[in-house]
Amino acid sequence: MVLSVILLAVGIALCLTVFFKISAVEVTGDEVYNADQVVEASGITLGENLFLLPVNDIRTQIETTLPYVETAEISRSLSGTVTVHITAAKAAAAIDNGDSYTLLSASGKVLEDGVMSVGEDVLLLDTGDVLSCVPGEIIELAAEDAVTDMATALKAFADASFTGLTRLDVREHTNIKAVYQGRITLELGMASTIADKLDFVLATLSRSNQNNPEFRGTIDFTIENRAYQNAETEIPATQPASQPESTTESQTASQAETTTAAAA
Repeated sequence: MVLSVILLAVGIALCLTVFFKISAVEVTGDEVYNADQVVEASGITLGENLFLLPVNDIRTQIETTLPYVETAEISRSLSGTVTVHITAAKAAAAIDNGDSYTLLSASGKVLEDGVMSVGEDVLLLDTGDVLSCVPGEIIELAAEDAVTDMATALKAFADASFTGLTRLDVREHTNIKAVYQGRITLELGMASTIADKLDFVLATLSRSNQNNPEFRGTIDFTIENRAYQNAETEIPATQPASQPESTTESQTASQAETTTAAAA
């Protein structure tokens, strides 16, 4: 019995010191950085023991050091090879800082700060105060749940192949807003409800584009399967301040008409 325990201990010691050493590191997946950069960021050293490799720490180190790596998956083989599979981070949103932009992935990871311009497929974000903005890390915002709401909304839009959005406002947790084609503000309610509403939202926008392609204003989708439309109105400078009642009546009629049409 004692001899068996001793032999087992010796076997474990040999496995940890002599056998199963790392002989090679391979990098696969998206080529956002060259293999040498990924290996350097990982901190993996040839000759280390395969089973003592701190996989989670290495994954975090790569994803933090190399901002355009969204995920790094680490796998090991008994041959001594460690494989690092890279999935690239893509710019999905940006915060306008006035003189530059902060570029984010759909998860809220900071890709770059101080960018001078962004692509047309990148949504501009209204987030409120930014607490921390470090490339390679998830952005920290003062508005509670804002990062989660942003990620949830962006995933819903991507899953629905929703195009034409130009801006996303996540400052109000109970009412996420998005701007469509730069002319229609969509009030969408809580981020967790957006995915279930998008078929109705898309159908409503399609009908609006057919009936009134120049419409500018707001459509409220906060209530499920209901759409309340408010057109933008300009009050001439010479109009007395006591006359906005006609505008309110017009907006109310427009709301009722949109709700009926969208629900039909």
